[in-house]
Amino acid sequence: MFLTGKVLLDDGQVPGPRTKVELICQGSVVRQEYTSQSGNFSIEIGGGQGGTRTMDASVSSSDYSALGGGGASVFGSAGIGGGLASTRSVDLSSCELRALLPEYQSDVVSLGRRRALDNPDVGLIILHSMRPPEIGTVSLKTLAAPKDARKAYEKAGKELQKENPNFSKASKELTKAVEIYPEFASAWYFLGKVRLEQKDRPAASQAFKEAKAADSEYAKPYLSLALMALEEEQWKEASDLSTQVLELNPRLTEAHYYNAIAYSSLGRFNVAEESAMVVLDSNKAETYPLVYYVLGYAESQKGNFPSAAARYRSLLEIRPEGSFAGKLKEQLAQWQEQGLIP
Repeated sequence: MFLTGKVLLDDGQVPGPRTKVELICQGSVVRQEYTSQSGNFSIEIGGGQGGTRTMDASVSSSDYSALGGGGASVFGSAGIGGGLASTRSVDLSSCELRALLPEYQSDVVSLGRRRALDNPDVGLIILHSMRPPEIGTVSLKTLAAPKDARKAYEKAGKELQKENPNFSKASKELTKAVEIYPEFASAWYFLGKVRLEQKDRPAASQAFKEAKAADSEYAKPYLSLALMALEEEQWKEASDLSTQVLELNPRLTEAHYYNAIAYSSLGRFNVAEESAMVVLDSNKAETYPLVYYVLGYAESQKGNFPSAAARYRSLLEIRPEGSFAGKLKEQLAQWQEQGLIP
């Protein structure tokens, strides 16, 4: 028997891979698993052979006796091993699921009696940030939105948090929100995100521009426009937009990442290196791996080929199958043939 579900952040984003999910019974951790790259998880209920289960590493030997390794089980008389095999059900009334991520608080999913043929999906577990929002990442205009506009906005948010959201439905609600309250910058921003999902880039760009105009201190639409500019190789536009974000908040890692790529593509390596190093120092290099390429290319332009090679190899370790992997390997091989690196 398995329990499956998905973990999302409260802004609708997927948390980093290997976010921990715990099954807790009577206050003790019984099982721990990790989410996949897409935020999904699966936890086995049962296991072991001959009426016993494998003791989880998170459970101490003293806890094990109380948790079903011997004597009475917190899962009732059926137990979690052999009893499950015979009754095909298990009582999880004293158990709950939660996710663990530093600086986030998890929703708790309570469990009841479950049968082997029940739908294993427990739904979404939402992680709520306990950190104060970064400057520029929240639009204060949201607080002034009329009730009807906020209601439509919240309906769209609930739709977008589903595993398979109906983007047409979300778009309809967000459009309603901005019609009621044209200065609803957050609604314009999410409308832009939805339009991107619907493959309508011109309409998405317009929505992001409306969000930017509605609240000039709201960084998210700037970032989305900067990313679109990078995808279209509009390097100057991307550098201008990312620089504007950094003027709002010089600590935003995503803005430094876009800034590094844009300025590197413009040949302004000193500026690119500065932003790339901020990303590297933020411990988010695995989220933004191309900073290694930016740094490596900048080093190669200065003739520091061993340093450049080290950066490229770091990128290959993180993304060994990336679309750029073949190009990097060819470059490294060429430098070796030329005697520029060992």
